[in-house]
This record gives sequence, C-alpha cells and structure tokens, in this order.
Amino acid sequence: MKLKRDQKLEAYRRMLRIRRFEEAGMRQFKDGKIPGFFHSSVGQEAAIVGACLALRDDDAMTGTHRSHGHPIGKGASLDGLMAELMGKADGICKGRGGSMHVADNSVGIISESGIVGGGIPLATGCAF
Repeated sequence: MKLKRDQKLEAYRRMLRIRRFEEAGMRQFKDGKIPGFFHSSVGQEAAIVGACLALRDDDAMTGTHRSHGHPIGKGASLDGLMAELMGKADGICKGRGGSMHVADNSVGIISESGIVGGGIPLATGCAF
C-alpha cells in the first residue's frame, strides 16, 4: 500500500501520540498513580497505527494486555484513557477497566483482554 504524504504525516502523528502517552503512563505508574500493572506498548506503535489506519471508522477492534495504543490509534481521548488507567471515575470505563481491560465504544474498541489471545473470541462475537 503506497501512502500519500498526508497519510504518512498522520501515521507519524499517531505513533508519536502513542509513544508520548505510554511514556507519561510509565512515569505515572512509577510514581504509584496507576494501580495494578502497566504493560507498555512502546516499540509497537507502527504496528498499531498501521492496523488502525487500515480500518474504517465504524470497524471494531480488540487487543490484549499491551493495548493502550489501540484506542489512541483510533482517536480515543487521551485524558479519558489516562484517567481510566489511574482508576478515576472520569475514565473511559469509569475507572473500572484499568490498564488491561480498556473499552471505548466511541472509537470502536470493544474490549481488551488481559489474557494473551483472549481478544479472538471477543472479536469473533462482535463480528456476528
């Protein structure tokens, strides 16, 4: 797939947003502001953005335990996502999903699973 200049710039913007978000998340986790676990997707930004750019706006997506970048790649609110990771009520799942169980239906993230491979049955069910 050959990308135009504006598509390349958009891909770079999304990759950079994911990287900066993950770096901020790692700092918050080290400072004890994110409870539980924090599995960063640093180094996986290009794969995430490539997948997201291939989707339509109305396509659904799921991920596993390193999936903070997927909602960002599809346009989720950074504030809402960080609040979610911190367990706050204004998070995208009202603070109940945390780092490994993010869902944001507004951008087509149906769910994430803390179990590697656990998104396959979720995605299959969503497809039907």
